[in-house]
Amino acid sequence: MTFPRPTRALTAVALTAAAVVGLAPAASAGTVYEICATDLYVRTQPAGVIIGTLYRGDHFELSRYSPSGAWAEGYAMGHVNQRGWVQAGWFC
Repeated sequence: MTFPRPTRALTAVALTAAAVVGLAPAASAGTVYEICATDLYVRTQPAGVIIGTLYRGDHFELSRYSPSGAWAEGYAMGHVNQRGWVQAGWFC
């Protein structure tokens, strides 16, 4: 049995889709997530000044991710109670 060869355009689309799926964060915007880290700094901007700390079990309402996907912006609940940025990947 022989299969047709994929076209360049089709291959490019498949590779692009695979890259996007592989890099897409698991969390979605507008959802409240529990923090799984022991502690997680809340900052003014990605890698910015620390304005508070979230602890395991605290909650964070996600607004958006940085273009790199390494940082998440949103509302830090608990004793922080303000908007800020946290490192992505620490949501349960």
